[in-house]
Amino acid sequence: MVRKLICLLLALLLLGSLALAEEEAEPVDPRIQPAIALSFDDGPSEYTQQVLDILAEYDCRATFFMVGTNMNNMPEMVKTVYESGNEVGLHTWRHNDLTQMNADAIVRNLQLCQNIVLEQTGTTARWLRPPYGKVGPGAYGACNALGMYIATWTIDSRDWETQNAAKIEKEVMGQLHNGAIILFHDTHSATVEALRNILPQIVEKGYQVLTVDQLMSFRESLKSATHYYHLDMNKLRPLE
Repeated sequence: MVRKLICLLLALLLLGSLALAEEEAEPVDPRIQPAIALSFDDGPSEYTQQVLDILAEYDCRATFFMVGTNMNNMPEMVKTVYESGNEVGLHTWRHNDLTQMNADAIVRNLQLCQNIVLEQTGTTARWLRPPYGKVGPGAYGACNALGMYIATWTIDSRDWETQNAAKIEKEVMGQLHNGAIILFHDTHSATVEALRNILPQIVEKGYQVLTVDQLMSFRESLKSATHYYHLDMNKLRPLE
């Protein structure tokens, strides 16, 4: 009987500690603890799992803006990204230039992507990352129809251009600031190499590393079909 009571007590203590850990994992207002959002474009790819492993090592989160054709080729990775606590966003079906498409065509394009996200995660993406960062009337109209938000970035790691880990690290760390959205691509080995050095530095500096949706949740309000590239510290919801 005593042994059963001890086991029950230990189980309750374990559950309590797990609940506390979950509470501590909740994002903190950036006015109290600085925060940035990490984002990765163009995947999923052969490097996506490596990125997920590094994020998990430091208990960090990110948003993966996925290309529809790549999701179609690697649907299991869409599910893996979502189930690991990260966010799935859309990057169009074929990395399309949205300024060359009308709203109806963009809606159809994004719905193809959403179908895969829904099948793999049971939910749909809230954020669109327009390829090349190019938006126009068609993209705004489509996001208005779909109730989606548009996210670009504050800091471009330029990993797509340099594909050099040291240069990527210098680009990001030299511009790091509270409320920034950082652009990477989970399609290059150099990005993985750079992330191994960048992430512990960001964490050591006291930053929270969040998804785009988590970071932007601190805004006083969000409006669909609106373009956001950082967390504006002058437009935060009141401190609780």
